[in-house]
Amino acid sequence: MRRDHAQASQKLIANRGQPEWTAGLPSEGCEKNLRRSLLTNEKRFVTAARINSSMNPISTSSDGGKNVNVLGIPITIRIHGRDTNGVVSVVESHDVPGGGPPPHIHHHEDETFQVLAGDYEFIVAGKSLVAKPGTTVFAPRGVPHTYRYLGQTPGRLMCVINPAGFEVFFEEIGALSAAQQQDIPRVLEIANKFGLEILPAAA
Repeated sequence: MRRDHAQASQKLIANRGQPEWTAGLPSEGCEKNLRRSLLTNEKRFVTAARINSSMNPISTSSDGGKNVNVLGIPITIRIHGRDTNGVVSVVESHDVPGGGPPPHIHHHEDETFQVLAGDYEFIVAGKSLVAKPGTTVFAPRGVPHTYRYLGQTPGRLMCVINPAGFEVFFEEIGALSAAQQQDIPRVLEIANKFGLEILPAAA
């Protein structure tokens, strides 16, 4: 079968412009479809190459990154979107017992969580699960989710954000004083700017 396809392709190229039929289409039509497909793939490769050419490998040490405090949660931005051409960013939260964000929806990005230390309770799309160290949880954009730290010693949770951009929300909130972070309308205004919808807490 593969030999027949190879022979047909060779015949298609050899008989360019002649009215021979191959696979139910004139050779001219097949060649146009083939060229169109090759051009489309070439554009994809060129786009990927341009993205990759503007990025460099990144390594952040265990004590590296930018530290910010977001509504009482210490967060470290391990990899910033400006260093990945906006493709991805990585943040790490250090959570206290019972700590975690209110239920919310991201409208612009997906989040992938990796539990590094301690046990967490995640609620994603209404489903609850206990995530122990090593557990990975995917929360796609548009889906309500939250988490709560269950341990008694500080927990650590890594979050990969795709595409990048939401790490800037952490920076903007972290730039506010503790008193300013208690100004809920101001926090909600910043959240809205980043496509973050805060939901009422579950009863």
